[in-house]
Amino acid sequence: MRLALVAALLPATVLAAPCGDALVRWSSAIVKSIEWFEGSTPIKPDQLVVPSYGGSDEKKTIWDVLNDRDEFSELVKIIKRDEKYVKRLDDKELGLTFFAPNNEALDKVRHGHESHYGAILNKPDNDDKKEEWIKHYIHDSLQYATLPQAIEYQQFGRNSTYATELHAEDGSFGGNRRRIKVESSTLPPWKVTLNNYAVITQSDIRAVNGIIHKLDWPLFLPQDITDTLFIRPNEFSTTLAALEKIALQDRYQFNSNFGKEWNKKHQNDRHGKGFPATTFFAPTNAAWSQLPQDLQMFLFSPFGETALRKLLAFHTIPDRLVFSEWYGRVHGDDDDESDFVVKYDDNLGFEWDYQFRSLTGQKLPVHVKKVENKLPGSKQYNVEVQAHGLYVKNWDNAAQNGAIHVLDDVLSPRNKEGVDKTQNQNDWNEWKDWLFE
Repeated sequence: MRLALVAALLPATVLAAPCGDALVRWSSAIVKSIEWFEGSTPIKPDQLVVPSYGGSDEKKTIWDVLNDRDEFSELVKIIKRDEKYVKRLDDKELGLTFFAPNNEALDKVRHGHESHYGAILNKPDNDDKKEEWIKHYIHDSLQYATLPQAIEYQQFGRNSTYATELHAEDGSFGGNRRRIKVESSTLPPWKVTLNNYAVITQSDIRAVNGIIHKLDWPLFLPQDITDTLFIRPNEFSTTLAALEKIALQDRYQFNSNFGKEWNKKHQNDRHGKGFPATTFFAPTNAAWSQLPQDLQMFLFSPFGETALRKLLAFHTIPDRLVFSEWYGRVHGDDDDESDFVVKYDDNLGFEWDYQFRSLTGQKLPVHVKKVENKLPGSKQYNVEVQAHGLYVKNWDNAAQNGAIHVLDDVLSPRNKEGVDKTQNQNDWNEWKDWLFE
């Protein structure tokens, strides 16, 4: 499979291919970028987007560059505690992207009460268990801050998410590489934001083995779906209250032994417990507020728990990792999904429709369309994601155990096919006629 993919890539990439030693690193990066998705279903494979990485006259590695810059001195101290990763960042045969928070960025989290980075940056207290946990966290964090191919700043607009070097080894996310969400400005001045909060403040710091992008915040390891929603109460407090009311919050949780008190049975096992793969279309507080007042009162009353459970279950696709550009099936069921078809255009754009089985057993139609932005000077692709006919506000948020897509509407499970916003609202206005069926 790998050879076939490499062969398929050659016609599209031959004009951009570098020469000499750079070619070796470039070819290695291509093969490594193919490795990440084997065993999963790539919707729009990352490996088709090959960065125009032609190497540099610079003789220094990523590790050398970080050491030479005082602004990364705190980061260097952290990396030195992981000898294996020092060697990786110093390997001249690789072609990597490394997201590097500077001292100012790390100082933002140094004194956080619950900050993992605070525990790392502050002086160790000779606690062997804590030190072991810190080493694991450092290694995973560095892998999560690294992409297995060198990607320039203006190329980030080509994908919504990128696979990192961090494999999910705790039993979640199907064991696939964890992903980073990337948002780029449509037009100049360019702005690239990672995971909704970390902004690239200096880009394309070149090294012989890749590219460094400086961040104004460190990248935190993804939390499970419930905890990810919890840190954004202004958007999801109503959804969280609903999940707690019907005791469904466990469906979106995954408790990893990593970083927790291990019991004797699992002290040598980093596999956690919970639901390892879920895609959740999460309604915002604004979505709930659009429902009729009497329906809101009913749903959150003691009599509305069954209906509330039905609504949230319809927003949930179990055992699937559904991103706009990448899809992973974690567990088998009765759906062979042989009719999952992706239509590509000539500019790396695509379109797909599929009806996934929701937690209620009903089909939830999902439609994704990605086209190249035709505006002069733009380097971005426009992506549209719809669930049950309604547009998703913020898509491809990668959690520890799945994907979160944000909706400003509560989806109506009344209709079997997709609807539009007007029809969806009409369904809710008539909720007494069908919700109890």
